[in-house]
Amino acid sequence: MKKYGMGWKAFRDHINLNHGYDWIFSRTNEAGNFPPGTTIEIRWKTGQVWPATVEGDTASWRVEAETVLLVPDGTEFVIAVAYPNAATETTDDYPWIFGHARYDIKE
Repeated sequence: MKKYGMGWKAFRDHINLNHGYDWIFSRTNEAGNFPPGTTIEIRWKTGQVWPATVEGDTASWRVEAETVLLVPDGTEFVIAVAYPNAATETTDDYPWIFGHARYDIKE
């Protein structure tokens, strides 16, 4: 596993999707609360971006079924985190989770 700045380490996982269902998901940061102004989004290889709602130490998503169906089985993704950096007035960007989509129910 590759380490990024400040000891950040991305890990591999997969996202389970289901045909005909909304995708509701959350992930908790074991290191604690995200700094205010942090943005987190799932970036799909297809070009889709699913932004998260970030509250405290949790990033959560609710994606409508019609949007979920636009992601083919096996599509690669990265969940990207952008922390505000007051010193540079930019963001520090890190991959958090990477992997691929997997459909559990096929119709």
